[in-house]
Amino acid sequence: MSSMEAGKKPLTLIQKYLNRNIRVMLKNDLVYEGIVVECDNYMNLVIDKAVEYQDNNKKAMYPRILIRGNNIMYIQLSPEST
Repeated sequence: MSSMEAGKKPLTLIQKYLNRNIRVMLKNDLVYEGIVVECDNYMNLVIDKAVEYQDNNKKAMYPRILIRGNNIMYIQLSPEST
């Protein structure tokens, strides 16, 4: 087993927070906030009620989006999720 404990792996943590608010920053500097409803082994995310931000300005709202895992720079749990 790797040096990371099973409960500390990123996928395990994301799956623990399904149906809660998250913020996802992409490599292209776009930020999405919404409710994560699915996550797979490639860290592809399905997010409901997504709000898109660019340069801290709200750009668009979407009922549901898919974010490909290899485009993700980081994921942050929203304060109300913790």
